[in-house]
Amino acid sequence: MGSAWVQGYLRGHLWLPLFCVIFSQACCSHAPPGWRFTSSEVVVPRKVSHQWSGAQAQGRLSYRLVFRGQRHVLHMKIKRNIMPRHFPVLTNNDQGAMQEDYPFVPRDCYYYSYLEGVPGSTGTLDTCYGGLRGMLQVDDFTYEIKPLEASSRFEHLISLLVMEEPSGIEGCDIGERNHQSYEEAMLSEAPRAGPVYLWLSHKKYLKMHYTASKTLYDLYRNSTRIIEDMFFINSIMDTIYQPVRLGIYIRMICIWDLIDAVELNTHGNVASTVSHWGNWKYHNWYFKFHVDCSILYTGHKLYGTTYFAFHKGMCNPNWGTSYLFLGHRFVFLGGSLSAHVIGHLLGLSHDLPSCYCFRRTNCVMSKELGLRDMMSNCSYEGIQAHIVSLYDPCLSGKNVPYYNFPYVAPRCGDKIINQREECDCGSLKECTKDPCCETTCAFSVGSVCDEGSCCRNCKYAAPGVMCRDILGICDLPEYCDGKKATCPQDVHTQDGTPCSPLAVCMHGNCSDRDMQCQSLFGYMIKDASPACYKQLNKRGDRFGNCGVKYHRGGDRPLPCEEEDVFCGMLHCANVREVPGAGEHTTFHHIKVKHVKEENCFGFDAHFGADVPEMGLVVDGATCGPGSYCKNQNCTFFQDLNFDCDIKTCNFRGVCNSLKHCHCLKGWKPPSCAERGIGGSIDSGPPPSREYRVRGAIIARIKIGLFIMILRLILLIISLVIGVITSVAEEKITKINLQDFLALKDDEEK
Repeated sequence: MGSAWVQGYLRGHLWLPLFCVIFSQACCSHAPPGWRFTSSEVVVPRKVSHQWSGAQAQGRLSYRLVFRGQRHVLHMKIKRNIMPRHFPVLTNNDQGAMQEDYPFVPRDCYYYSYLEGVPGSTGTLDTCYGGLRGMLQVDDFTYEIKPLEASSRFEHLISLLVMEEPSGIEGCDIGERNHQSYEEAMLSEAPRAGPVYLWLSHKKYLKMHYTASKTLYDLYRNSTRIIEDMFFINSIMDTIYQPVRLGIYIRMICIWDLIDAVELNTHGNVASTVSHWGNWKYHNWYFKFHVDCSILYTGHKLYGTTYFAFHKGMCNPNWGTSYLFLGHRFVFLGGSLSAHVIGHLLGLSHDLPSCYCFRRTNCVMSKELGLRDMMSNCSYEGIQAHIVSLYDPCLSGKNVPYYNFPYVAPRCGDKIINQREECDCGSLKECTKDPCCETTCAFSVGSVCDEGSCCRNCKYAAPGVMCRDILGICDLPEYCDGKKATCPQDVHTQDGTPCSPLAVCMHGNCSDRDMQCQSLFGYMIKDASPACYKQLNKRGDRFGNCGVKYHRGGDRPLPCEEEDVFCGMLHCANVREVPGAGEHTTFHHIKVKHVKEENCFGFDAHFGADVPEMGLVVDGATCGPGSYCKNQNCTFFQDLNFDCDIKTCNFRGVCNSLKHCHCLKGWKPPSCAERGIGGSIDSGPPPSREYRVRGAIIARIKIGLFIMILRLILLIISLVIGVITSVAEEKITKINLQDFLALKDDEEK
C-alpha cells in the first residue's frame, strides 16, 4: 500500500504548475549577492588547556587568539556522528549509469564553536586538513579563518567577509505572501503549549542527501573538492539548527560528473524539474539510502530562480526535494542558503517585520539572501509546531541503516559456524576454555555439540530436560528431545483460547485491562471509567490514541474509532503512587467529566525512544460482548480464527499455536487418547514419572556417597594427625629422659 500511495503522488507532476499556484511553493528569484574581503590579518592561535575538575575534556578544544585589536578565547565542541561509518558517493561510470563508491572522508573533525564572553557569537570550524578552517559570526560580521599556507608557526589568516547586496532584488511569488496569513492561522491553532515543551528535550535528526549537477561539476572539475564543500555546508546547517535541537546528518552525496541523470532544462518550470528529480531518486535508490530531504546544487540557474523548495515537503519521497543555484558562491553563503531552503521544507515562511533574532539584523528565513546564521523567534515557533504536528516520528530516528557490508572470507576462528565447521570457539585463548571444540573447528573427542540450550557437558541433554519454561498460563513448556542441541520451536496456546472472564490468550499472553493496570501501577489498581476511553482515545495525541500508524511525513498517533476506544491507550484509576519507568517515558494524570469527575492515569513512551510501548491495551482484552482487542482494533471473536475443538484432544489437552494438541500429563499426543507422558509433537517429550523417580534416587545416592567419602576423608585426616602427634610425644619423652639421666650422672660425680 505504501508504494502505491507514493506512486500516486509521483504521477501528479503534470499538475505541478497548478499545484504551485494553489499551494504556493517556496520559490524565490533573488539576484545573487556578491562578496568581498575588506580586511585580513595574520594570527597565531595558542591552544588552551581545556580541563574540568582536573580531567581533560573529551571532544573539546580551546584556542587563544587576537584579532581586530581584541583578545579572544575560541571554544570548540566536536560534532560526532554526522555521517555514516561507510559514506556512499554516487558518480557516473563510463556507460553513464550511477556507480556506488565509499571514499575516505575525514570524520570527527567538525566543530561547533563560539567566542568566550561574546553573546550570540557562533562558528563552524573543521580541523580535517590541518589547522583551523571555517567561519565565525559576531553580530552581523562574518569572519573567515584558514591556515596560512607554507607557515611553520601555525599562523592563520582571519578575514572580514562583507556581502555586496545587488541593486535590484526580485520579490517572491505572490502566492508566498498570500500564504503567510494561512501559515499564521495554522500556527495559532497548533497545539504548541503541551507537546512543544514536553518534547523539546528530544533531539531530532534530519538525514540529508546532496546532488551536484554536471554544470556544478564543470565549475569544480574535482569530485573531492565538491565532497569537502558539501560536508562543510552540511556542518554550517547543523550549527544553524543546533539551537532548535535538530541535527543535520549527511547520508549520501551524488555527483553527476559525466551527464545529468535528469534533464534539467526541458520541463518548462523549476517545480516540474525538481519533481522529476525526486521521481528519479525514488525509483533508483530511495529505499536503499533512505533520506528525509534532498538538495540539488547546480552551477546555473534553473528558469531564472535562485532556489526552490516544496513547502512542507519534508519526509516525503517526492516533495522532500529542493534546488539551489550554488555556482561560484562562497561556501559560507551556500550553507546559509541551504539552511533557508530546509526551513521551507519544514514548513517555514519568510520572516515578517515583527520577527527578530538575537544580535542580528536579518535572520535565516529573511527574504533578502545573505550570510544568516540565526533563527528568528517566528522560526523557532514554526519549527517546534511543525515538528510536533507533522515530522516528529520521521525525524526522531537517529540510527541510520548501512547497506554496504564488507566481504570477509569465512575462516576458522571467527566464531561463525560455516558449512565445513562443526563448531567455532574463536581465538586460541578462547578455545582453551572450551572443552567441546578444538582449535581446528571440530568437536573434541567424545563431543557431539558445543552450544545450545540442549547441550550439556558436550553431549545432548537427556530427553525430558526442560529447555524453555512457561511465561504464563497461555504459554507452553518445551523439552529437549535428546537428538539435537537446540530447543524445539517456541509454541503457545492458540490465539483465542479463553483464559479469564475478561480476556483470551493472544501471542502467549493473557491480560485484561485490570491486570495490565496492576502490572504498571501496582496491586489493587483497577481499570478506569469508560468515560476515560471514550473521551481521550478519540483525540489522537500522546494522551489518547489507538497506536502509531504510518502517515505522510512519518508515523503519528491515530485517533480511535468509536468501536475501538477500549483497545487504544490504557487508562487506570485509583493510582496513589507512580513508579519510575526510565527516560523518555511519561505517566500522565487527566481528569474528565462525565456524570462525575473521573481520574484517568496512563503511560506513554516517546515515539523515537527505544522503549517498549506498555501504554496501549494488550491484545486479547475484551472490548465488548463477544469482542476482543487485536492490533488496537475491537475484533469479533469469530475473526480471531480460533478453530480449536477440544473434542479432537479428547478433552485432555489444549490446542497450541500450530493447531496441534498439547496433552495433559498422563496422556499421549497427538490425540491425548492413550496413556502417556503428555506434551505435544512440537514441544518435545516431557520427563516421565520413571525418569523423575530414577533421577531422585540417583541424586540421593550421590548425596549419600558424598557424605560417606567426606567422613572417610575426615577419619583418615584425624588418624594421620593422631599418629604424628603420638610420634612427636614419644620423641619428646625420650629427649627428656636422656636429659634427666645425664643430669643425674653429673650430680653423682
